[in-house]
Amino acid sequence: MRIDLKEKNHFLAVFETFFNQPLNRPIDGISIDSRNIKKNDLFIAIKGKNFDGNDFVDQALKDGASYTLSTYKNESRYHLLVENLHIFLKELLRSWLQRYDGKIVGITGSNGKTTTKDLIAHFLKLKFKVEKTLGNHNTSISVPLSILSFSLDSEIYVLELGANKVGDIEYLSSIVKPDYGVITSIAAAHLDGFGSIENIEKEKKSLLKHSIKKYNFNELKPNILSINFKDHKSNIFLKNLEIAAHVTNDIFKDSNFPDLNGDLLINCLESFKMPHGRGGILSLNKIKIIDDSYNANPESVKAALDHLNCFKQYRKFFVFGDMKELGDKEESYHAEVGKYAIGKADIFLTVGRLAENAQSNSNNFALSLHFSDNFSLLEKLNELLTDGDIVLIKGSRSMRLDQLINELKDVK
Repeated sequence: MRIDLKEKNHFLAVFETFFNQPLNRPIDGISIDSRNIKKNDLFIAIKGKNFDGNDFVDQALKDGASYTLSTYKNESRYHLLVENLHIFLKELLRSWLQRYDGKIVGITGSNGKTTTKDLIAHFLKLKFKVEKTLGNHNTSISVPLSILSFSLDSEIYVLELGANKVGDIEYLSSIVKPDYGVITSIAAAHLDGFGSIENIEKEKKSLLKHSIKKYNFNELKPNILSINFKDHKSNIFLKNLEIAAHVTNDIFKDSNFPDLNGDLLINCLESFKMPHGRGGILSLNKIKIIDDSYNANPESVKAALDHLNCFKQYRKFFVFGDMKELGDKEESYHAEVGKYAIGKADIFLTVGRLAENAQSNSNNFALSLHFSDNFSLLEKLNELLTDGDIVLIKGSRSMRLDQLINELKDVK
């Protein structure tokens, strides 16, 4: 991840207060990836599972970085040392935000947070200057960096707050202190990090502890929209839309603007683009693909299958890859998906060690096959697909099912 700084002078002024030395070099951007360093960047070296950014500090300086920063010492006089990176970023961002007079919308949830975030930001742009976290930049590192890339004169920041373990949402929400805190849903996801659904619920709800206005749509029903959509829309998208409209209308009301509804909402939706891999429908000649390849947990897979079931006039394919980080019950969660797919898909194709558990009910489909790799599955899929078919592709990001979609685009 790399960001450009729009508020360079303010950032440098805040940044200098943390070090007992003058910083005479300019800082135009911040990067945590040594491969995309630009001249006058600050390179923050992070030690991860697969790479240690400290190994690339010297190279980053050679490539034009003004300064490097980490929790490890380096002989360069342009290397800055901090004891704890998360604490440093937390305090840095708190100081930076003291100059920000706008509102903050914080969004978390097991499903739908990216689409809901994008919808809220899209709607708010009708009346406000808005900035939002991009893509999946929702971690304890990427959220602070995203905010540092924003303009101080923006009126609303819309932030997606993600969590893989206990403490992540508490940490982020305690920094940004949202004016509007939104929980889209609570479900089994990242159980390896959380341990139980109860811990997930507790963690998500920690957002509300630090928010002024609180919206827990796991318990609260969003306002119903009286709109007839011409195209097929999934139930989960409709819920995200209702949540986004509900929160947006409250923000409009607080600023004495009229509600977003009717033709205004429909016209606004026409220019909205679904986030990549989160349920958008691709038309390839006379074949349709529901691209839900970005991520998966049991609840989101079932919602995607409900969406697939709406396409009655099509022969329905369900391509299912492993759902990761589900803890001790991972095999039973996958078997449950296999049962749920009965009657909603005609042809069931699975890939991955865990997804094979969904094959126990294979006799309930016209055809059900398991594959050890994406390439083998793709070959069979290309062989089977004909005009009038629709394919739902769903699995965890690490399964890289988006590769199937890219290949199908080239072939079809």
